Amino acid sequence: MQFGERLFGKAAVAMLGSASLVLAGGVAGASAASQPVTHHAPQVGRMLRAPGASTRTVRGTTKSTNWSGYAQSTSKKGTFTAAKDFWTVATVNTSKSGDQYSSDWIGIGGFNDGTLVQDGTEADNIGGTAHYDAWTEIIPASEVVITGLTIKPGNKMEGLVEETKAGTWKMTVFDLTTGKSGGRTVNYSSPGLSVEAIHERPEVGGSLATLATTGNVTLDPGSLSTAAPGTQTWKPLLKVVSGATLNEIRMVGNTGSPVLASPSGPDSDSDGFAVADGSTPPPPPKS
Repeated sequence: MQFGERLFGKAAVAMLGSASLVLAGGVAGASAASQPVTHHAPQVGRMLRAPGASTRTVRGTTKSTNWSGYAQSTSKKGTFTAAKDFWTVATVNTSKSGDQYSSDWIGIGGFNDGTLVQDGTEADNIGGTAHYDAWTEIIPASEVVITGLTIKPGNKMEGLVEETKAGTWKMTVFDLTTGKSGGRTVNYSSPGLSVEAIHERPEVGGSLATLATTGNVTLDPGSLSTAAPGTQTWKPLLKVVSGATLNEIRMVGNTGSPVLASPSGPDSDSDGFAVADGSTPPPPPKS
């Protein structure tokens, strides 16, 4: 069963079945192809609220069992049409036994609704071996790994999600260290109700995975656009747009505790933050 089907039911899966997926061409740098995952892969997805967590906050903190980071949310459809962010791939700790997973990504949707367009990178410990990749995903469809990108810790990444015209979304991941990039374009219906930058523990085999231990992850500088599709006008990701709220998200265990990952406060120019394992927030990045 796919992650989206577990959350939203077969009707949502059937709805997405009409979406046509088209490989993206013409992205900057040496373009890398995207291919469906052929192994049992982690599934990133919409925010899962912890037991007792508020459904909405006003510039406050909420708890999630799978996300840590920030989201802007609104009730006005079509508000968010593009987002981008930058991060450095963290080194995953392989000394722990078993398997642990983590994803870092930029996306639109999934905070208060059942749609999500996203792309990012994975840093996992699989039986003592580090595994890294880049991916794109629209829920409830499966993750698609960008097979032409060789992701390594320390590589500087950019994730970009943009509605190029009404109902058409382009997802691109740039490896700024190697100069390569890849992604795809999809036809997808998104109300554009939220935009987020997230450190996540994904789902594997129908259950939330154990969060991989990594160094702090800094997502900076992040930007969003509320302009019409295809006419991006970039604004700081954490600067609240008219009619929206800024939501700080802490990741907790399945029962609501302990705290697994905590974001810093926004940096001084409202476009970046850091995430650390545990309950102690790291300092924000220097602008």
